[in-house]
Amino acid sequence: MVELAITSYLAYLTKEREVEQICFLLAQHTIESCPIPKNLGNVANLLTNIQKKWFESYLEKLKLLKDRNIYKVVNLSKEQKAIKNCWIFHIKSNSCYRSQLVAKEFS
Repeated sequence: MVELAITSYLAYLTKEREVEQICFLLAQHTIESCPIPKNLGNVANLLTNIQKKWFESYLEKLKLLKDRNIYKVVNLSKEQKAIKNCWIFHIKSNSCYRSQLVAKEFS
């Protein structure tokens, strides 16, 4: 019954050429069917094919940050503090896996 309603709705959207709505619904399905890790350590607990997508997203972001000279690896003295950060993972509406590095605090 539910599948028939969904199929009818998708047929209607296709007929009306509501491509954006169809893409949105497909992306929602992807988001609901794919676990989103809370941190980088959680990625290792996922299925291998999903791990690969998250790690590719993570490595792509690291390369982008390095290519733009956003960060530099240095030895800190005892007086200096590193900026704490964390990775945030999410799936965009176009079903692309996205990793983002954000600062936790500035002090």
